[in-house]
Amino acid sequence: MMRRPEEIVLTGCNIPTVHSADTLVLRDGRIAAVGGAEILPDGAEVRTLDLDGMTVLPGFVDAHTHFVAVGLREMGWETDLVGLSRDETLDRLADAARRGDDALWVIARGWDESMWQDRRYLERDELDRLAPNRPLIAARVDMHMLVANSAAMARIPPSVPREKVDAPRGLVREEAASEVLRGLEPPDEVLCEGLEASSRLANRLGITSIHAMLPAHQLPAHLRMRGRIRTRMTLCPEMPALDAMISLGIRSGFGDAWVRFGGLKIFADGSIGAGNAAVAEPYVDTGGHGALNHSDETLGAWVARAEEAGLQTVIHAIGDVAIEQVLAAHAKVGTSPELRHRIEHYELATPEQIARTAELGIAVSMQPNFVGDWSGEGKLYVDRLGEERDRRIDPHRSILDAGVHLAFGSDCMPISPLYGIHAAVNAPHPVQRVSVAEAVECYTEGGAYLSFEEGSKGRIEAGMLADLVVLDDDPLRVPERIRDLNVEMTFVGGEPVYESRRVA
Repeated sequence: MMRRPEEIVLTGCNIPTVHSADTLVLRDGRIAAVGGAEILPDGAEVRTLDLDGMTVLPGFVDAHTHFVAVGLREMGWETDLVGLSRDETLDRLADAARRGDDALWVIARGWDESMWQDRRYLERDELDRLAPNRPLIAARVDMHMLVANSAAMARIPPSVPREKVDAPRGLVREEAASEVLRGLEPPDEVLCEGLEASSRLANRLGITSIHAMLPAHQLPAHLRMRGRIRTRMTLCPEMPALDAMISLGIRSGFGDAWVRFGGLKIFADGSIGAGNAAVAEPYVDTGGHGALNHSDETLGAWVARAEEAGLQTVIHAIGDVAIEQVLAAHAKVGTSPELRHRIEHYELATPEQIARTAELGIAVSMQPNFVGDWSGEGKLYVDRLGEERDRRIDPHRSILDAGVHLAFGSDCMPISPLYGIHAAVNAPHPVQRVSVAEAVECYTEGGAYLSFEEGSKGRIEAGMLADLVVLDDDPLRVPERIRDLNVEMTFVGGEPVYESRRVA
């Protein structure tokens, strides 16, 4: 077998973040030089690629994923319902229920009623008609709610919190939904296959690093795949891992360039789609206010223990009430900005809360694809929150202007940086919009900052890891069609891990 060249030279590059350069030299996994013809090396072992004006950006860092779940759908272990109409969803579930033995569960994910004409949740009786004898569950796209048929409801273990279960409708919410799904997970070897499938998809999308939100029991599978997949991973296990992390002396940032530990994931509230994000003003359609998942005392105790142990917290907080609880906990504990504590989603933050977030030195991880999916006339946020709150939800512009560290990710809805960047640039409301350059930085260096790696990834300059994405056009030149751009190549550590047919 021919030995891989030790050096790769990329010429004819358009590098928007380094305007005076059109050539890159990649050596030993890093960017060795950036410039023009003067940096071209000599030697037979050099592989030269003329990119003919294609655009080179730092590899995308997706700061919020559920990486295993994506892989399980990619490999067909779970039934994928993403992007389907209601009729298509029911047809796909019916087809899945016809295949295999009646004793086997049908597990599906990704339906989104906000995209349907009738805007109704799936319910138990509908699934009963599709699978009267076989247990079937279908998780909503945000994973904060699932619907189960009667056969599945009969098998839900008694440990599942009953106050989170609407048995007549078959709806299971929050930690109850998580417990049901956890009990149906495949063995570790299948989880590892799922991570391989996720990594291949990430390579095609230009993603070189991800932050994985995961239950503690999935840690072994992720650690086993270190270096076996060509995606760098920052692991953010859920709070039950706290005691083990402390006993092992693991601190945030522990690890290497392939796998490292980030922070501890906590869910302060639910989601807007499931109607259980904690909000001050009631939901327009249901009249409820959602709910906090934990008391102030419990959340504060967890934050204090994590801070003392040198562990970052990664706290899901969508509604303004949940954001307020998280900020109050940090203020009471007096958390250190050096740990780069994070708030995930941060959708309904008020101007006053944004200012306090900056003062406390807390970073924010947001998903601009939510704006693309659900903000604007006739969409989910208007239905659930009304026009006034829709105009101020996901305030990326205000957050950057306040000096808060902002990273972008996808939450795998969908897992596509170009879609997210497009949504942030072309958002329906001014408070949501950022420039192309700002959006790219949030999807590159922003995520690197949250994993304490801004010194090694997220920028194109000599000495940085050679993690790169090559696009067929420059998003700065075509801001109105960023989501339609194509990834032509992806490099991880100077190695081409994806090449389109155009450049292969």
